[in-house]
Amino acid sequence: YGWKSEDTEDPEYIGHAMWQISPPVETEWDYLFGNGPVRHRPTEKEKLLIVSGSDFEGLMRASRLSIGLCLLHETIAIQKPLDDNHYFWLHHTDSILHLNMASDRIREYFVVAFFDETSDSYKHKGRRSGWFVTPFIEARDRCQQERVKQSIVSAVTPPPGMAEQIYSFRESRNGTVHEISTKLGKMHKELVESQQQAFDSKAMPDLGKDIPDYDLIRQKQDDVNRKHQEELSSSSQLIVDWYKTLVKLSSYIFEVEHWLRKGNANA
Repeated sequence: YGWKSEDTEDPEYIGHAMWQISPPVETEWDYLFGNGPVRHRPTEKEKLLIVSGSDFEGLMRASRLSIGLCLLHETIAIQKPLDDNHYFWLHHTDSILHLNMASDRIREYFVVAFFDETSDSYKHKGRRSGWFVTPFIEARDRCQQERVKQSIVSAVTPPPGMAEQIYSFRESRNGTVHEISTKLGKMHKELVESQQQAFDSKAMPDLGKDIPDYDLIRQKQDDVNRKHQEELSSSSQLIVDWYKTLVKLSSYIFEVEHWLRKGNANA
């Protein structure tokens, strides 16, 4: 969902290879095909990790499709500034919802991997524990203060900054979704109110008004087109940046879990 095989040497993507090649729980194919008994009983921690990690993977795939459809309809929407552009905003909202859920899942995965507890139990530790960025900052600070393997320190250092970015995306989510979902309603509300005011004031068309200034009309239309394009571009950029940041963050988190698990196995 964002990395390629040639990226496995890139520190921003190597964690995805670790997740796919060495997941928290290995599937026992011999048992599933009836060729042998189960050799390992997954622990509750392993179950939480594999479920939250798989949920994250599925949500990222769904968000990628929604983002692709949003970008596809962006070109159409730009050409029709006075249209409602339902499909663009529909897929944009869908992308935001998927990305928000994916953000929750990867945070949950990290809390389970690093702190050996669920997100709910971690959240009740203190007022700040419910903040999205808190576990990433706490893990980084703890690893820098204690004697921890350099591989783990290197993997926990970048996530706090990325988590801050994701938090800012999440903060803009509610306002964005509300604005998009009520966009059509607001437009019709303004039209109806204008009609009400015209009726109440007994307004009549001004048949004797001057010939319209076509240059001014053209300028206003250009302003409308420019603002419309800027709105679409900034909206698209938001979800693309959110997606890319999640891909990078998740790679470091998968790497942290991998090194912690291997360290415990070798202890």
